[in-house]
Amino acid sequence: MALTDVTYQNTPGNSEGFPLGVPTSYSWYGGSTGHTGSTPPSNFTAVTGWGQVYPQSGASNDSNPANVQIANFQTWVHLKTGGWSLVQDQATDPIAGSQFLADFSGNTNSAWSVTRQADGSAMGAAPLSGYNDHFWPGSRGTYSAGTVDGVYVQADMRTTDPNEHLVADLGADWWSNSTAAYVDGFSNNPGAGMSDWVALTTNYKTLYFTSMTSAQLQADLPPPLKGTSSPATPTTPTTPTTPTDPTIPAQPTTPTDPTTPTTPTTPSVTAPVLDVADKSLWVAGRGGQVDLGTTITTTDPNDNLTLSIMGLPRYETITTGDGTTLRGNNITLTSAQVDSGLTLTSYYKGNAHPVANLTLTASAMDPTTGAVMSSDPQTIRVTDPRPSSWTGGNAGSWANHGFAQLQQQMGDTSTLANTASQTTGWADQGARASQASQGFALLNQYLAGSSGRVDAGQIAAAMSNANSWTHNSFLSKPQG
Repeated sequence: MALTDVTYQNTPGNSEGFPLGVPTSYSWYGGSTGHTGSTPPSNFTAVTGWGQVYPQSGASNDSNPANVQIANFQTWVHLKTGGWSLVQDQATDPIAGSQFLADFSGNTNSAWSVTRQADGSAMGAAPLSGYNDHFWPGSRGTYSAGTVDGVYVQADMRTTDPNEHLVADLGADWWSNSTAAYVDGFSNNPGAGMSDWVALTTNYKTLYFTSMTSAQLQADLPPPLKGTSSPATPTTPTTPTTPTDPTIPAQPTTPTDPTTPTTPTTPSVTAPVLDVADKSLWVAGRGGQVDLGTTITTTDPNDNLTLSIMGLPRYETITTGDGTTLRGNNITLTSAQVDSGLTLTSYYKGNAHPVANLTLTASAMDPTTGAVMSSDPQTIRVTDPRPSSWTGGNAGSWANHGFAQLQQQMGDTSTLANTASQTTGWADQGARASQASQGFALLNQYLAGSSGRVDAGQIAAAMSNANSWTHNSFLSKPQG
C-alpha cells in the first residue's frame, strides 16, 4: 500500500489542492513536475530534503492561530551499487526553516519559530495568506561523488486546527557540497523534483517524494517502505502509558465523578444566533452585487463561530470584506469574515430568471471540549431577474439621460438654447457643436412621439446634413 501511495503522490495531476499565492504559471503550482530519473551532477556530494506548507487556494481558513506538526522526516539516497543510505534524520537533526513570500519573489523570508516536541516532532506556526512554511533538516546529507543515482524523502505531517485548510508537499535539492552557498540560477542546488500537494488534516498523513521511477523502487525498496522504520512508534507508546494503570478499575465509584464533568460540557458551548436581514434578494446578472446582510453572534466569547452557506450556484460568488472571493456549493466562513461583510456577485449572462436558495447555518465550537452546536438553518432566496425589454414606457428616463449627456458634450461652445428653437444655420457650427446639435434634434424628435413613419420611442435614421438639419421647426414640433 505504501508503494502505491508513493507512486500516486509523485504522478503529475494527483494534487488534493493548490497553493494560495503561487502563480499558476509556475511549473510546480500543480504539484509533481515528473522529475523521475533525476540524478546529481557527478561531482556533487550533498543533498537536502525539504517540505512546503501553504494555505489552500480557494478555501477559507480559521482566523484562530494554527500550527503544523512534522514528524519522522528522513532523506535517503540510492546507491548505484544497490541499497540505500540514510543521510538526513529528524531524530538526530532537528527541523529548521523560514516563512517565504508565497511566490518566493526576491527570496524574501522571515524567521519561522520551530519547537521540538517531547516525541521528537517539530511544531511551527501555519502560514498566513501570502506566505509559506519552507522547512528542511538543519544539516545537509552527504555522500561520495558519483555514487548516488536517486533520492527518497518521507515525513508525517498534520495541522492542529480542523478548520485550517492547508496543503503540503515534499521535494529535494542536490547540493555541490555540504556548505555551498545559494546562488541565483540554482547552479549550486539544482532541484531533484517535488511531490503532489497533499491536504493536511488533524491526523498525521505520510508524504512522499522520490526521483526514482515506480519500477526502480519496486526493484529496490527504501527501508521505510520495507517496514524497518516505524513512524507511528513515537505516538503509540504515549497512548498505552495511560491505560497501563489497571488500578483505576479498583475505584468503581470514581467513574461517577467523570460523569459530572460531562454535564457542564453541554452548556460549555452555546447555540449561535444567525440573523438574516432579508430572506428574498434581487441581484442583476453580468456583475451585479447585493449585500447578504448576515450576522452571527454568541453569548459565549470563547466559542469559535463559523457560517456554512450551501446552494451557491456556479454563476455566483461571495466576497468577504477583505477581498477574498469564494465560490462553490458548500462554503464555510469564519466569524471574522462574516463580520467584515459578505457581498454576493452574479455573473449570470442568460435571458431567464434563475432562483437560487442559499441555506445558511451558523455553528459554534468550544475550543476546549470540541463540542459543537448549530443554529436552525435559514434560507435566502436569490433571484436573478430576466432583463426587462426597453419600451416607450421608460423612454423618458432614457431620453433625460441622453439629454444630460448631450449637454455635457456641448459644453460652453454651443449656442443651442434649452427652450427656444434656433434659427442659426447648423452647417455654420464647429464639428463638436454640429454633433451636439444633431443629437439634440434627434432627442427632440424622439420625445415628440411618432412622426407617422416610425413607432413611438424609435429614433429615425439621420438624413443628410445638407438637406435636413436646417429645418429646425420640423424637428422641434410633434408630428402627425
